[in-house]
Amino acid sequence: MGIVIKQAFKTTVYSYVGAGLGFLTVWFVYRKWLTPEQNGLINLLISISAITGSLSNLGMTGVTLRFFPYFRDEEKKHHGFLFYPLIITLVGYLIFTVIFFLLKDEVIARNAEKSSLFGIHIGYLLPLTFFTAMYYIFDTYSRSIYLPTAGIVIKEVLLRIGILIAAFLYHLDWYNFESFLFIYCTLTCSIGVALGIYLTWKKEVHLVPVKNFVTPKLSGEMRSVAIFSIITGLSSLLITSLDKIIVNDQIGLQAAGVFSLAAYFGTIIQIPGRSLVRISAAVISDSWKSGHHENIRSVYHKTCLNQMILGLIIFLGIATNMDNIMLLLPPEYAEGRWVIILMSIAYLIDLATGVNGVIISTSAYYRYDTFFMLLLMIVTAVTNMMLIPVMGLTGAAWAAVITYASYNFLRYVFIWKKFNMQPYDISFLKILFFATIAYFSAVIIPATDWAYLNIFLRGTIACGLFVLLVFKSNLAMDFNVTLIKYSGMLLGKKDHPQN
Repeated sequence: MGIVIKQAFKTTVYSYVGAGLGFLTVWFVYRKWLTPEQNGLINLLISISAITGSLSNLGMTGVTLRFFPYFRDEEKKHHGFLFYPLIITLVGYLIFTVIFFLLKDEVIARNAEKSSLFGIHIGYLLPLTFFTAMYYIFDTYSRSIYLPTAGIVIKEVLLRIGILIAAFLYHLDWYNFESFLFIYCTLTCSIGVALGIYLTWKKEVHLVPVKNFVTPKLSGEMRSVAIFSIITGLSSLLITSLDKIIVNDQIGLQAAGVFSLAAYFGTIIQIPGRSLVRISAAVISDSWKSGHHENIRSVYHKTCLNQMILGLIIFLGIATNMDNIMLLLPPEYAEGRWVIILMSIAYLIDLATGVNGVIISTSAYYRYDTFFMLLLMIVTAVTNMMLIPVMGLTGAAWAAVITYASYNFLRYVFIWKKFNMQPYDISFLKILFFATIAYFSAVIIPATDWAYLNIFLRGTIACGLFVLLVFKSNLAMDFNVTLIKYSGMLLGKKDHPQN
């Protein structure tokens, strides 16, 4: 777990820097400088390209995570492994391009009334899909060779700095929305190029495969994993993006913009989980290969515990300040109140179940995770289509809660029965009790006339008290050790953690 904690802390720090930049983007760009319809357009393009980019990979991200340990050999340049996912992704993108031109007119016609802006700019999906697909491959490969921070820095920090600068210049009327959208999409495309350049600089791009290394048996296994990974990856992205697409389809682009901004508050909770998954995927894959099941059991328990603690810190900051957040949002975002709360709960559930998906997808039972994801994709689609017409944006948020609770419960039961791994104990209930104490201690603070001051006071009390209670209880030693080390570093002490 040591390598997981050390590298996950670094990636978490970068992720939170990115989250801070992302919050500035949401608070100024999406809240004030763009209309809800323009906001909806940008989020819809990014959500769809995330799905089409994943499909263009044709399952090669899953193949990389599962089979790279068999290729790993620095002296032999990892047997030229990177050649295979790149060439397959190019084939996948060509297939997408053909389908795009076949369906383009129909999609434009369907969106002509409610989302005409999307139909006008649908062409951006072509470059966004290609470079998103390239980013996915380079990012998965960099994680597999234990270089996980590069993708985070490029996507979460550098990209968001670029977007903020571009948006600020747009706000100053240096150019119109069309030019801003072009710059936004160009910056988004550049992350795939930047990560490829970084890997080349690190001398990790080897595109000459070793002849006869991939045997017919290994090739067959890789194809099998790729097929199931296509379904799993698509299902996973649809679960996180389908709500925005259905909101746009049934209500309109402006509603999609309101939902995207409100849901962003919840996505901040996911940051610790994304950081741990980036590291633990390679660690767990290697542990399956070497038969170190106890290491997997330990990673499972500790990721559940530490992710829940980190997620609750952010959840408390949001939950204790809902009135203040809504006061600061424009009136047209009023319906987003329950979206913020429910999406935060949905992501907290996902966070508190640790790396269950990684454990299954890197094991010999990876096919089962595909079946789970297919089932949950159906649940996501059905619940959104049933609840959105009745409850509007709140219905989409309730659908997310049902979806995340359902598929994480299925994964939990499967891992418990198949691998005899069960990560929870009494310490989790104690952590929830501490969070409850911290919440009510903050909300009883009388409100002032200044919303920002209220946010600072309540957030500081709730999060500070919760961290103090967790620290004093010694329930999560990894959390305590990390807190001591890096608080010492911030205070200028010399016993800094080793890089």
